Amino acid sequence: MGIAAEISEVAARRELIVALAMREVRVRYKHTLLGVGWAVALPLSLMLVFTYVFSRVAEVQTHGIPYPLFAYIGLLPWQLHANIVTHGAQSLVSNRALVTKVYFAREVLPLSAVLSALVDFAVASLVLAGLMAWYGVAPQVGLALLPVVLLVQLVFGVGCALVLSAANLLYRDVQYMLQVGVLLWMFASSVVYPIPRGGGFDWLVWLNPMTPILDSYRGLIMGRGLAPEFWFAALLSVVFALLAWRWFRRVERVFGELA
Repeated sequence: MGIAAEISEVAARRELIVALAMREVRVRYKHTLLGVGWAVALPLSLMLVFTYVFSRVAEVQTHGIPYPLFAYIGLLPWQLHANIVTHGAQSLVSNRALVTKVYFAREVLPLSAVLSALVDFAVASLVLAGLMAWYGVAPQVGLALLPVVLLVQLVFGVGCALVLSAANLLYRDVQYMLQVGVLLWMFASSVVYPIPRGGGFDWLVWLNPMTPILDSYRGLIMGRGLAPEFWFAALLSVVFALLAWRWFRRVERVFGELA
């Protein structure tokens, strides 16, 4: 089956993807006091912590952007990515009954994890709007390109979710490695401080699509345009997602034995 036919097969099950995503959101916040408010609490609390640390320990060059706004613009999409990676990795293992007993395109499960993470992202974005108003940052014309940046991030996230969900089913060590890996990945990206260009740091930018994606969010919100490496990151994300999809399909035949 060609990639176009596979995508059509998954698209035909879009209602199932939405239903599974909504179920995951409900289960995630069931029996909690804040409910979906936890989607706001995590990036907001991290922003406050990093603002305190970098105001007392080291001064970060943010090129005129107030540091709390700089940090939140990075933490908001990073939290989306971290949720995609962690929930995507668990998507097959957590739904082993479906994997072993029902035939369907198994890509539906990691894709539903991506969609459920997008719900948290949408809720937490309300705080960003409030911070922009607080610091007097007016919406820029470049905001029209934000959906493009988000789409590229989601394409990259889909690739990560497909690879990690299958890898975690094959080797359960993956879920434990991710606990450290996501944290290290955050500090290797321009989440709470800019990654300098030149001086041996360029490979962190060219091989890590998240840095150009995060820099593009900041650039568009602050009226400075896309990061110079953004379109390369977009190409890398598309290629990675397609390769991830092909590998997922190739190892899918053993999922029922491993789940």
